[in-house]
Amino acid sequence: MLKKIIKSESGVVGIVVAVLLIGLIVAVVSLIQAVYVPKWMEEREAEHMDLVVTQFAQLKSAIDTHVAYKNNSAPIVSPITLGNKELPYLMSLRAYGSLEILNNSFNIKIINGSNIRLESFGTIKYSSMNGYFIDQSFIYENGALITSQRGIDMNMISMKPSMIIDNTNGDVNITFNMVDILPVGGKINGGGYGTTSILTEYHDTNPGPTNYTEIHNVSNIIISTSYPNAWKLFMEWSLNKYNVDFNKSESGIFNKDVKITFTNPDNITVKYQKVGIYAQIGPGWVE
Repeated sequence: MLKKIIKSESGVVGIVVAVLLIGLIVAVVSLIQAVYVPKWMEEREAEHMDLVVTQFAQLKSAIDTHVAYKNNSAPIVSPITLGNKELPYLMSLRAYGSLEILNNSFNIKIINGSNIRLESFGTIKYSSMNGYFIDQSFIYENGALITSQRGIDMNMISMKPSMIIDNTNGDVNITFNMVDILPVGGKINGGGYGTTSILTEYHDTNPGPTNYTEIHNVSNIIISTSYPNAWKLFMEWSLNKYNVDFNKSESGIFNKDVKITFTNPDNITVKYQKVGIYAQIGPGWVE
């Protein structure tokens, strides 16, 4: 008995359709991976930078509370989100960040004649390690909140420090609240992508009936910082706003030092109080 062989192409058509579907899926996933994932991650990292600057504003508010209430203020915990995770199911990079307390990273000299008054201060710095969005740093430095990007000129003060200028009949009184961040407990840095915290508490660095130091006939103020552009813009804006005479040709940035030269030193008085703030990164308590 002979069997008849029947020719059929239905199986081939099914295989071709499956291959085309797989190719289409691969093309769509590749398009999403190459075009949309970087945009989505850049947006996520930009939102994270906005979150961190908001958290640093809250940190500044906490420190301002310590300065205002001094011994009557309790320790305050301020959360800082270091980074964020990658997208699920798709290939992307995880964003990291680092947080550190830097000792004596900010210095200010107040000069009257041959006398020089030097004060040094600690700072708090966050640095991002993004995969898609431009890296940024946020710094709490002597009462100011600074935003910094790449380059010496890519930094500016986002929130002003406490500086009051009184210009009455040419007699200029400049009053500062200077904040020194003092690390305690050895917890001076942290890194990763989760959320950590900074614990701050008031510390009296200059006990006595008055915490203010007063210096008359000030000829120069010199600020040494890693963010000279931010402090130069702030100092010149403040002095111009209150019509304080200073020599613009002798003021500016010199080797990362911001130098302000006053035109009439006999009329310049600087008054400041130095406030210490204990700080540590991560869980625990200040001792």
